[in-house]
Amino acid sequence: MTIALSAHPTLNPLVGQLAAALPIKGLYYPARRNPDSDLPFFSDLPTMLQATSPRVCAFLSPYADLHNDVHTCLQAGVAVLCAGPVPKADQPITSGGVHRGSPLFAKAIQQRSNPSFAEPVYLRIVAGVQEPGLLPAWWAACGQLFLASDLLGESPAQVHLCANRHGRAYQVVLTATAPSGASVQLVVTPQPALAELTLLGRGGVISASAAHSGIALASTKGTHVVPDETSPPAELAWLRDFLEKENSPSEQVGNSGQALLSGLRRALRTRQPVLVNL
Repeated sequence: MTIALSAHPTLNPLVGQLAAALPIKGLYYPARRNPDSDLPFFSDLPTMLQATSPRVCAFLSPYADLHNDVHTCLQAGVAVLCAGPVPKADQPITSGGVHRGSPLFAKAIQQRSNPSFAEPVYLRIVAGVQEPGLLPAWWAACGQLFLASDLLGESPAQVHLCANRHGRAYQVVLTATAPSGASVQLVVTPQPALAELTLLGRGGVISASAAHSGIALASTKGTHVVPDETSPPAELAWLRDFLEKENSPSEQVGNSGQALLSGLRRALRTRQPVLVNL
């Protein structure tokens, strides 16, 4: 099955890893500069679709005209997979959920189900944005919210959102209370390599950091560390899962994603915390 990718040039290392493992025949991004990639690069989507005849086009980066390009793919009979919600989307597509392909996420869920961990009390996630700009910061915030919901097994009905920017670098903080009463803090930073997770339960703590080599579970029985061996990017498992389940139903993430985008713009404009109903 032929695959096409759409990705910002900063994601070139990721694109290279994916191209080494999957039949990716073309790379597209609406930018003037040609990324340093061995894949054929196209700055025009219809041209790429005609040249590569893909069965699937995976969008790894957001941009202002993304909804039109998604529509172009669907009109051409090309399946669409999107790493985050689509601004102005008017058709349901499979989007989000990249974290589910991460071995670290699988280990965290496994530790989370340990009876000694008990009920969650507090969750904090810090993640860096891989690309400059407002929409990538929005995608990162959405991704953290979906990750938090999966870890907790529940979703908050609303979040308080704070945001500021310096040039094209954005910092976003979401705070919420889950239906069970667990407190949630999600932080988006401009530093791409930054990634931390802390989940406090009534019986222990699960923690992980980009600076360490595994996930640790601390409880009354001591501390157990699950080492993190070198593993492929989460996007690889995410793409493979979609290819195996091509007719799977789309995830309904559009409403909460659009609400977060509107709230983010409002917080930046007013320079005040805003309440966002999801």
